[in-house]
Amino acid sequence: MVRKLLLIVVLMTSMLNVSAQHAYNEAIRKAKAVAEDRTKNLEERKIAAFKREALYYLGSQAYKQMPDSSVTMLDNQALALYQFINLYTNSLLTCAKKERTDIMDLFTGISLAHPKFHDPNKEYVLAYITNQGYLTRFSLDTDWVAAYNDAKKRMGRP
Repeated sequence: MVRKLLLIVVLMTSMLNVSAQHAYNEAIRKAKAVAEDRTKNLEERKIAAFKREALYYLGSQAYKQMPDSSVTMLDNQALALYQFINLYTNSLLTCAKKERTDIMDLFTGISLAHPKFHDPNKEYVLAYITNQGYLTRFSLDTDWVAAYNDAKKRMGRP
């Protein structure tokens, strides 16, 4: 009986890991699909390209620096990345025109304030911040869970 229970727990745990990995991979798949879809408007494709790049970066750094990290971490980071960008874009859409620069600066600052890996390759991780052609001027090296929680708090969201 104990053996069966232990087997069930092990199977359920492995299924959770697979579904978490599936969510991270699904986020990459969706971002890639939008980024490459020429029927979408350019801003949508640029935002999706940032998401794809941020997710690739996250996965690669997690593998290099934290090879024993759980796939749940990647799932949580992917979800928070999407939530952070959704909060950002919704804030831009609903703000007064004169507040737009302040919101962009706020979210950029939040991204910079929450590094995940402390990557010394600043030229690479800050490439989107220095590129004025992108609406998503965030660091690739961001702890998206911490950044999203910070952004929610600052924007007065529960």
